[in-house]
Amino acid sequence: MDVYLITGGSKGLGAAMISQLLQQGAAIYYIARNENETLRQESLRTEGSLTFYAYDLAHMDGLDSLLERILSAANLDEASSITLINNAGTLEPMTAIGRATNEDLQRSMQVNLIAPMLLTNSFIRQTQAFPLKKRVVGISSGAGKKPYPGWGAYCTAKAGLDMLTRCVGVEQEGQANPVEVYSVAPGVVDTEMQQEIRAASEEDFPQVSRFVQLKEQGDLQTPEATAKQLLRLLRENAFVQGEIADLRTKKPES
Repeated sequence: MDVYLITGGSKGLGAAMISQLLQQGAAIYYIARNENETLRQESLRTEGSLTFYAYDLAHMDGLDSLLERILSAANLDEASSITLINNAGTLEPMTAIGRATNEDLQRSMQVNLIAPMLLTNSFIRQTQAFPLKKRVVGISSGAGKKPYPGWGAYCTAKAGLDMLTRCVGVEQEGQANPVEVYSVAPGVVDTEMQQEIRAASEEDFPQVSRFVQLKEQGDLQTPEATAKQLLRLLRENAFVQGEIADLRTKKPES
């Protein structure tokens, strides 16, 4: 059985991945601030299983014990693979550096970078003795490579996530039971985050009109299509250790 741990699984891309993984019979453990009742009901009609853990990723102290509880429940002795998908993210504060509050900047870095780093660290440490396929997938963004005015915190965190992936990829080479790690930018997906972008003022986010236009022209990808492509690439082992990938251009190795 394939086991998946997904952060931010209650909506958007995370919820779309969970829905499709349930149909594939996976055992899914997801972390979010609120439970998705639709997913819970869906899990009752599929061969897959779904377990919800209520947690705010801005709180650092409980992450190690949270992962320990999840891994204990997952019963890895009977699993064929286990994948951690660091999907949760926040655009806030969407404003120029110098206008944001220190508290908002700190929360952004905690959710977007520190929590994925701590979860990855804990995942590697707690699964190192298990000789099964192990993966960590970071949901990144093109914003990790290109600066956007008003997205200073978000861009910085995603750049950090990409570098974390590169570092861990190098560290895991040659390990007895290595963890594969990849960072994947999914493209522009039609989620609540996009609604937040379109609602921003030009003062806070000067490029807001571009994202409004993407929506009006139908150029946004659906969470369902994006999830389908990502999960297919994972299923076909299309990523290489430490890869920083763009889902819009990524093709299976075969």
